[in-house]
Amino acid sequence: MARRKPKVLQHLSTVVIEKALSPDQFVVLIARHERRVRSFIASLSLCRSDVVDEVLQSTYLVAWQKLAAFTYLDPSPDEELVRWMCTIARFNLLAYQRQESALRPPLDAKIMERIADTYLEEADYLEARHDALKKCLERLPSRQRELLSLRYWRGLSLEELARRRGQQASAVYMAMSRVRKALEACIRRTLSQEGLAP
Repeated sequence: MARRKPKVLQHLSTVVIEKALSPDQFVVLIARHERRVRSFIASLSLCRSDVVDEVLQSTYLVAWQKLAAFTYLDPSPDEELVRWMCTIARFNLLAYQRQESALRPPLDAKIMERIADTYLEEADYLEARHDALKKCLERLPSRQRELLSLRYWRGLSLEELARRRGQQASAVYMAMSRVRKALEACIRRTLSQEGLAP
């Protein structure tokens, strides 16, 4: 992959240097920010994990192929790379939906664009909320963490959870509801303590 020389731009007597990203930097940065790009794709694909995985992989491929064209101005390339990857992901998701439109109606492109813009505008808040969620999950009793893990990470239904726990499905539903409410309250408190309005 040919490496571009930094481009010097002059704008109103301010010198700005465009920098290129090396392949090694790219690999490190996509590993660091995969969760952000993945959650962006999930927000546009209605959280279908198969679609998220496929679009994420095609996004990596396109970004790798176009890496020589990516430049950044900030001291760190992180935010510009995430925005660039999210833009690529949005177009890849549109292409995927066009291919799949025979099976199910695609999300309207204008709606997708509005969701994408909102997501990118709220990226810092969403990142802070994710960090707060991690802290709050760590504070939960192990039995509640296990319940969430089985439900959301392993994908068990309420009925399967009820069988495993020897309870009625309604009891598991109530337990899940209490845990979700406790997590939401904890997240709000954590964000409030950090000066971020929920």
